[in-house]
Amino acid sequence: MLEHVQRNHDTVPEHGLHLYEKFADPPETVLYREFPARIAAYAEHFRAHGIGPGTRVIVPFETSAAVILSFLALMEAGALPLSVKPLLPHSPKAGYEDFLGRVAGEFGAAAVLQTPSLATVDLPLARLPLPDPELRLPGARLRVPADDELAFVQFSSGSTSFPKGIPITQGRLRANLAMILGTDGRNPEDRVSSWLPLYHDMGLVGGLLSSFASGSDLLLAEPSTFLFDAFGWWAHMAREGVCGTVVPNFAVDYSLRLMRDLDREELAELDLSRLHVIYLGSEPINIRNLEEFLALMAPAGLRDDVFMPCYGMAETVLVVTSRPRAGRVRIVRSPSGLPAISVGPPMPGFTVRLRTEDGRVCRDGQLGEIELAGGTLADSYLDDPRPLTGTDGFYATGDIGFVDGGELFITGRISDRIKVNGQSLFAADFEQALEQLAFIRRVAVAQSGGRIVVLAEADRTARADPGGCRARIVEHLVHATGVTVRPEDVHFLRPGRLLRTSSGKLQRRAIVAAYERGDFTEARPRTEEPPAPAG
Repeated sequence: MLEHVQRNHDTVPEHGLHLYEKFADPPETVLYREFPARIAAYAEHFRAHGIGPGTRVIVPFETSAAVILSFLALMEAGALPLSVKPLLPHSPKAGYEDFLGRVAGEFGAAAVLQTPSLATVDLPLARLPLPDPELRLPGARLRVPADDELAFVQFSSGSTSFPKGIPITQGRLRANLAMILGTDGRNPEDRVSSWLPLYHDMGLVGGLLSSFASGSDLLLAEPSTFLFDAFGWWAHMAREGVCGTVVPNFAVDYSLRLMRDLDREELAELDLSRLHVIYLGSEPINIRNLEEFLALMAPAGLRDDVFMPCYGMAETVLVVTSRPRAGRVRIVRSPSGLPAISVGPPMPGFTVRLRTEDGRVCRDGQLGEIELAGGTLADSYLDDPRPLTGTDGFYATGDIGFVDGGELFITGRISDRIKVNGQSLFAADFEQALEQLAFIRRVAVAQSGGRIVVLAEADRTARADPGGCRARIVEHLVHATGVTVRPEDVHFLRPGRLLRTSSGKLQRRAIVAAYERGDFTEARPRTEEPPAPAG
């Protein structure tokens, strides 16, 4: 990564990092030609505070120039940054203190980078102060780390257990970045936009580091900037001539919900014709919403082939499969009979196979657990001597899907599988169907005690007429999936009750446990509108 930064200094000195607090305001800009002098000086600052090769430093990855450059400087110093979520606004401080303490204890961190969000946090380890932003070492040249040197540690999503540390080597990082840039054909003149959190692999590797590797201008904002102004983000990309971005499926659903009532004339004022790559991943893709959004944005010049569904995970640095830029999105019927969208063929070096519940290797079109070998797959989790792969060299991902025509299709997680009359459906099949109902904000569907349970964060329509809305849910699921759910198994919750990971995925195991403990109570009627989803 450091050699990419040095090359950008030499070849694209007028490109750089542009940080936005609001999409309509001028950004804070750090040009790539400034990076080496600042990174080298920051590395000296860290060495003066006792940080050396192999020192483990927790980095609460806030979206700021100071933290981004400090992350790169820790790598320049040979230290090992542990990339974790920062303390988010309105999050319980005690829970975050416990989280940092557990990360420090389990992974042997010697210090934590003193980011602004930690000002009031009680920490169990030494604080490493941020460098003075004026520090420079003019003429500095950054080193080229060896392929087997650890670059940083990123963490699994934590949807089923405490996040696992995944050590990312410099060589595997270089290789995965090459896969990304080779797939989208990016060049230094292509401008990239991202608001994804930098502690998550999509934001860190897919948004930030891929832009540094290509030398492209990166227009970066915090996630809350998008959440408060989704239309403003699309207008910003049109105004700035953005060519590429990377988003989870949530961004399409959220944008559609907030923008579907806009006039065609208003949308026609945008020019999104230069936007030719939107990587789409992280969670099951809602095909119906995707098609509706493309139709909605057609007056703005958004291409109907702009979305590139992809599949990846922190254990592989990031990307495993993706639709090529020159291809078209394929939608076929899954073995359950519901539509499924292709996430493309495997990247070079990866071998993908699927196995049935009884251990047999799947044939094309047969549902099974996705297993990986080769490519940029990590050898093991941090400080865990056990290899990630089994004795046959394959890593069982816990994801379920099928292969058709050499392309992979994802249907859900093993833990999210719901069996009805011998047929395998997935929680996402039910959830995406229910999200078409206007009164549903967020919803989780799970199996408990043999019954399908619906836990829905709903608006005041459902709270005012719960019986009528339950009947609409039951009828809608029969029509969409062919499955009947009992009205008494549909529960309405206040917004914010459904537990999510740092990357926004539902923690279904924890949600089911909370439901079975009786932690969820019905939302009582009230008149005011609940707040918008927080991501």
